[in-house]
Amino acid sequence: MPAVRPGSSNPRAPGSGSAAPFGGQHAPGDGPRGHALAAPALFALALFALALLGWWGWLGVQRPAPDPGVERVDCISYAPFRRPGESPLEPSNRISRERVRADLALLSTITDCIRTYSVDQGLDQVPSVAGEFGLQVLLGAWLGRDRDRNELEMERALALAQRHRGTVRALVVGNEVLLRGELAESELIALAERARRELDIPVTYADVWELWLRHPKLADAVDFVTVHVLPYWENEPVAAERAVQHVLSAHRRVQLAFPGREILIGETGWPRAGRQRREAVPGRVEQARYVRGFVRAAAEHGLRYNLIEAFDQPWKRRLEGAMGGYWGLFTGDGERAFPWRGPVRADPRWRDGLLGGAAGAAAFALFAGLVLVRPGRDAPRPRARFVLAHARFVLAPALAGCAAGALLVAQWRYAMHWNQDWTHELTAIAGALATVAYAWLATQRLAQPACERAAIPGVYEAVGTSAPGAAPAARWLGLLRFGWLFAAAMSVVLLVFDARYRGFPWAGFAMPLAMQGLLALHGERLAPGAREERALCVVVFAAAALVLAQETLLNAQAVVFVGGVALFAVSCIGLPPARTRTSIASSAPKAESANE
Repeated sequence: MPAVRPGSSNPRAPGSGSAAPFGGQHAPGDGPRGHALAAPALFALALFALALLGWWGWLGVQRPAPDPGVERVDCISYAPFRRPGESPLEPSNRISRERVRADLALLSTITDCIRTYSVDQGLDQVPSVAGEFGLQVLLGAWLGRDRDRNELEMERALALAQRHRGTVRALVVGNEVLLRGELAESELIALAERARRELDIPVTYADVWELWLRHPKLADAVDFVTVHVLPYWENEPVAAERAVQHVLSAHRRVQLAFPGREILIGETGWPRAGRQRREAVPGRVEQARYVRGFVRAAAEHGLRYNLIEAFDQPWKRRLEGAMGGYWGLFTGDGERAFPWRGPVRADPRWRDGLLGGAAGAAAFALFAGLVLVRPGRDAPRPRARFVLAHARFVLAPALAGCAAGALLVAQWRYAMHWNQDWTHELTAIAGALATVAYAWLATQRLAQPACERAAIPGVYEAVGTSAPGAAPAARWLGLLRFGWLFAAAMSVVLLVFDARYRGFPWAGFAMPLAMQGLLALHGERLAPGAREERALCVVVFAAAALVLAQETLLNAQAVVFVGGVALFAVSCIGLPPARTRTSIASSAPKAESANE
């Protein structure tokens, strides 16, 4: 075959500037860092960044919610442990009288009644402080497995109720004790009957509505029935749009089971953050729609109720995930969680995402510009004119930085809702750094022609000496790719075995998915020796199928997250190589014709 002349268009000639469909081209006089992404890759990056900015904008759209029809609620659960580090699970935590007074002063603006759950850790001060503001109290006595502690709690609760008969509306002997399986029905009946003998105020017990139907004997031991109806936490979760009707239906069923008895809805509400359960989606808009709609329906049907709860409780996140910590009508800082009237935004700080995108774009563009004018380059002067002339080399990093910045804000929000201790904080920081690094390194790699790219090694080669020819950037990409695959496998496996209180951290995987998808279209595939990565991909696929089977397709958050990590695994494996045809004549000798 004829030799290829220097400067010919042979696509395999080193430094020719020709590349795969998503590759870039050399700028005249530029080194390896002077490549720019081709139009298809730039377009894909731009769509990705715009989609994320559009999502943040969508969170800021005003959405309608029902008018509550009233300004005050019947009653509301009060626990003072609303600041980080405060928890009823820590015996040393005792709330000051000044805190209780400040809290009840605020709550007196929206209700005439509060419900407590214990008389320990400073809560014994609630009845006397409530009297200062004209508030009634549903006083709770906390019961559990420890019989000695139960006796002490009962003695203190009975004494408080006697001392503050004008303030304590009723004594709640135990809360969801049957649901937790901590005491037998007979023990609860004995404790309730004891309280009724010693007090001249009503006595009740509180549990989920289904438990009352299973333990009808309890009704004879109390003055009224207190049921919890939480549509989000039902075994068959109910969407926010149908949740009010579900509560009314549950109330009717309990009323039919106990005709003539007074029924109090002791807990109902909706979480403002957390994971979706079937069709039940937590959120600020959903919380506002449910609470406001329920309050209106309760007034129309003459229902007695107590909302859960007054303030967000950060300590509950350790027990119930993000969902446990965000049921309050007020935040931990004492601010309204959502407006009581008018439209509602899903995220009142939605502009933070747009600012994050702008900051990310500026940071990546600036760094790319500094790379262009780094010392030792044969660049024209002045530098500002040089950067403007090479603006196309800055566009791709700016788009990637915009997407990364918008996602980092989303990751931070997720961490604020879900993180429980310092280990989670370190994981969040590592994830943020890995997101930025993946975005930058993958963008630089996409801009390189295929002939100049060192193969991305598997993790075994990246940390060892098996890939001596691999560039440092390729090694780092290999390590990051393995790290994200490992994180994806761990996330979906945990969702298989312990899903109830775990979320779907889609924002952490969105940037690796997008960049690895572009790399796959760019022709990247797992190296033959990347056995660890292939094993993780198999784990991801298998666990993802199980998660979808458990969550069902009704859970949009699960579908998006699990589908995203599965696509990420596919992108890491890479697309099969395309078959190529050649028009070059074969060099093999032809058979001679029979006539020759």
